Amino acid sequence: MSKPSKTRYRLAELRQAHADKNGGDTIEFEHDGETFEIAAPGFWPDEVKTALKSGDDIAAARALMGGAYEDFHAVGGRADDVMLVIAAYADEQGVPLGE
Repeated sequence: MSKPSKTRYRLAELRQAHADKNGGDTIEFEHDGETFEIAAPGFWPDEVKTALKSGDDIAAARALMGGAYEDFHAVGGRADDVMLVIAAYADEQGVPLGE
């Protein structure tokens, strides 16, 4: 019988290490002269994953951007643009989408 692990993981430290490894916990992007940001993968609210699983890119973009989605949309931004940012980030990180 194996012994139970005595290691206690500190979530704040794990999150910080993940952010450090991947260039931060947010992704900034620009549209129409304005800067916006979304949470980087690994820092997404559960609502994003639920929306993506159901194929609802608009709900995912809203969940990622919060109230800023309305400002983004007002200057011509679309949920598909947010998905393009995520794809570009994944490509830059060398991670295929879906992983």
